[in-house]
Amino acid sequence: MKKVYVQDPVTLELIPKEEYHRREPVAPMVMPDIKGYQSMQTGEWISSRSQHREHLKQHRLIEIGNEKQVNKPRPVDRTGIRKAAEQAVMRYWKD
Repeated sequence: MKKVYVQDPVTLELIPKEEYHRREPVAPMVMPDIKGYQSMQTGEWISSRSQHREHLKQHRLIEIGNEKQVNKPRPVDRTGIRKAAEQAVMRYWKD
């Protein structure tokens, strides 16, 4: 059976695949800032993530697409249904 090796990107050594383990990144992961955009609410230019959050809070806006959608069943208005049915029956018998 053939042996499979992996070359370590730092030491450039060939290591048997079974013994090779990827090293965790040493540097912290950094999220880049958002690209600037024009607010649909006020028309002002939003150029940073912090300005974006502040703008949302200030104008009571929400960002669509990030929230979980929960489809709650609507409460059934039984009295309204009963009343509409009675009115329909009364209209039918009246004619």
